[in-house]
Amino acid sequence: MHANPALHAVALAAATLLLLPLPVALLWGWTPERLRSRAVARAYAYAMLGLYAQACLNTVPRMLDAPAGLTTACSAAGVALCVAAAVFFTQAAVRARRVGPKSAR
Repeated sequence: MHANPALHAVALAAATLLLLPLPVALLWGWTPERLRSRAVARAYAYAMLGLYAQACLNTVPRMLDAPAGLTTACSAAGVALCVAAAVFFTQAAVRARRVGPKSAR
């Protein structure tokens, strides 16, 4: 029913390497200069964590060869997380626009 579990493991490893380090650093207090405030950084971090959780929900049931109903439910939850991530990205854009450009030092 599902593809080779090794392919899903590679996808999960790629998602972990690409989507996890930056939001963890942002939530621990590191803020790049381009982000204008901690509130903007926090919204970006939550959005990226939502995308990472979506990757987990889409790969883990397939790796474990879960029943079709569980796989479908996890995929639906992944879609909900993608929508939540879009909301957080939009919130970050609105907050960044509200804060305005950084003042010259």
